Amino acid sequence: MDVQKESQAVLSELLSYQGPWRKYISDAPIPRPFRGSGDIRLVVLGQDPTVKNPEARRHITTVLNLDKPGSLRSYLQRICAGLGMRLDDHVYATNGIENFFTVPPTTVKEVDLLRLASRSWLMLLRREIAQFQDATLLSLGEPILPILAPCARTQKVRDYWGYTPSWKTGERGAFRYVTAEESTRGRPIFPFPHQPSIRKIFYAERLDDYLVFVKAQVERAV
Repeated sequence: MDVQKESQAVLSELLSYQGPWRKYISDAPIPRPFRGSGDIRLVVLGQDPTVKNPEARRHITTVLNLDKPGSLRSYLQRICAGLGMRLDDHVYATNGIENFFTVPPTTVKEVDLLRLASRSWLMLLRREIAQFQDATLLSLGEPILPILAPCARTQKVRDYWGYTPSWKTGERGAFRYVTAEESTRGRPIFPFPHQPSIRKIFYAERLDDYLVFVKAQVERAV
């Protein structure tokens, strides 16, 4: 499957759109997916490649910038270690929406850019993920959840990580994941916060325990 070629075709379709939100679609080249060199056991689903600094966008050539050292790469390496995997061997990373926007899409209030653009990317994303039928699916960030699981009971990452109103006192709810029935991919998805949020006390205290939970679910399904 030539993901880059098919992604460019979707981008061309978006650029030909004449509606009012066309101004937010950038013609910048689509970042290529990140693919480990071994057996793919984990598929990471990001949101979109847009970052706030327009100059920085020019240097993003691989999904999630995983071809370069950085805090996001370190975060995913920690996740992989907790699951008994290695980033450079076992991970395939792509974005739910693969085009750049001219501004970060969640800052646009008059339209839901992610939802609108996802309609064009849906079929390609399904086919892309289908290449790795035995891999675990992991989503990054909250805005992508309504696209991946629009019918789920919640689209708040914290709710999958045992959030309760009394969490500051040490109270924890049950860990959860997006079930195959709730997922538009037809497969379970384990929601993770994006890298900046993992520094928050709520997520930092639960990361290792949630990884144990994910690993147990994966081993149970094998």
